[in-house]
Amino acid sequence: MNRIKHFLLAKTQYNLHSPFVYKLYTEVLFSRPPAGAPQGRDYQSILWRLEHHYGVQALRLGGNATLNTADGDFLVVDHPHREAERWRQIVDGSHYQVTLDLYTVGIAIASPRLTKQHFLLR
Repeated sequence: MNRIKHFLLAKTQYNLHSPFVYKLYTEVLFSRPPAGAPQGRDYQSILWRLEHHYGVQALRLGGNATLNTADGDFLVVDHPHREAERWRQIVDGSHYQVTLDLYTVGIAIASPRLTKQHFLLR
């Protein structure tokens, strides 16, 4: 999927009907970061926001990072569309219940309390 198509299909917080994803979107991923925090919506900035919100350190492995939190296990993927087939396997697989595609960053969340959903987000 190219960036323009992603932008046209992606949702904002106003179209999210999952309370968990809405809260993650508004309070973590797209909230205004504090002074001195990484700015932007790239891999490093999103990872920093998740680490500071949950108070855990991510385990980094190449272009991926994992976080174990009270809300579930997070897999953060840098540029998921570079390896589109691998990202598609993560989205379609049964291990992760919620997947978020921010185009430059992919987030997969494993939590038994969530239902299987995939979101394209701006």
